[in-house]
Amino acid sequence: MKFKSIFWLFNFVVVFALLMFSAASFLLFGRDYAGMYWSNMWVILLLFLVLIAILDFYFIHHWSLFTLLEKEDWPGLLAWLETTIYAKGHLRRSYASLLINAALTVSNLEAIRRLDAQVREKKPSLLPSLGVALGIPALLSRDWKAVEEHFGPLAEDPKTKNRDWARWCRALAQGTEGYEEMAQLLNGNDASVRLLAQDVLHNQSSECSQAIQAQLTSARTLMKAQLAGAHGDKLLAKSRESHLLAVVLSSRVNQAREALC
Repeated sequence: MKFKSIFWLFNFVVVFALLMFSAASFLLFGRDYAGMYWSNMWVILLLFLVLIAILDFYFIHHWSLFTLLEKEDWPGLLAWLETTIYAKGHLRRSYASLLINAALTVSNLEAIRRLDAQVREKKPSLLPSLGVALGIPALLSRDWKAVEEHFGPLAEDPKTKNRDWARWCRALAQGTEGYEEMAQLLNGNDASVRLLAQDVLHNQSSECSQAIQAQLTSARTLMKAQLAGAHGDKLLAKSRESHLLAVVLSSRVNQAREALC
């Protein structure tokens, strides 16, 4: 259903319900009693109308945003978000997350880099929640020095959302020096991170210590059972829902799963 249709239908239903309730009170209780009833209920009615007005104002204020989302006009959405964030100064987490998604959809990594710089300058408090996604351009460009510089602080910060992704990116950038941390991620909570960690270590197993090799063997046996069939599909779907990076790397994750199972 179209956004405009939903908006008008919502208002119609609210007004219709209010009119029906009012008419029913007069028909059931009579004019005198209904008048007395509404004289005691006017405050609730007023609060109800104010609430509806606030909801309508919210939808009207974001009309352009909802329209662009409905049309799946990603270039238009990206332009709207950039105007809202940079020209109007409305740097919010919701807008920033949408911008990252829109930029990836149209393959505009520079837009994410610009947002990263803006967040660091204007609102660094957003880094724990957005930092991992903001590092996607560095990861996709395989600039390992930039990857380590970006994800290193996030991996150290316990407040970082989806911190295991930051740790995996840092470990990947560190090469052999990151194998120890990569081995720790074999026991992580995110199925995609676990799969990718074992894939890296398995491909470089000859360079790993005996302790890591033993841990890898045990982890791979467990993962084969956990990630097989429909249950594995469910775990990976949950991973993709929890963070954008799992979606970006879904092809590599699927290849790692195929090689494992």
